[in-house]
Amino acid sequence: MTMIIKKIKDLKKGEYFRLKDSDSAPVWIRGEYVREEKKYSAYKFDDINHERLFAPGKEVVIGFEF
Repeated sequence: MTMIIKKIKDLKKGEYFRLKDSDSAPVWIRGEYVREEKKYSAYKFDDINHERLFAPGKEVVIGFEF
């Protein structure tokens, strides 16, 4: 399967993504839009306590197998 680059704002809530095209890069899950920050919440697949906010225009990698 080929890697696809999309903006985080175009992903659906709960969709998996990586920040770079690498098999060793951690897998993230897109969360809610945080209106106060004007950013999207995301957390690591293997550590839901590791949350981070991303700007809507942040490009991420989808379409991978793990």
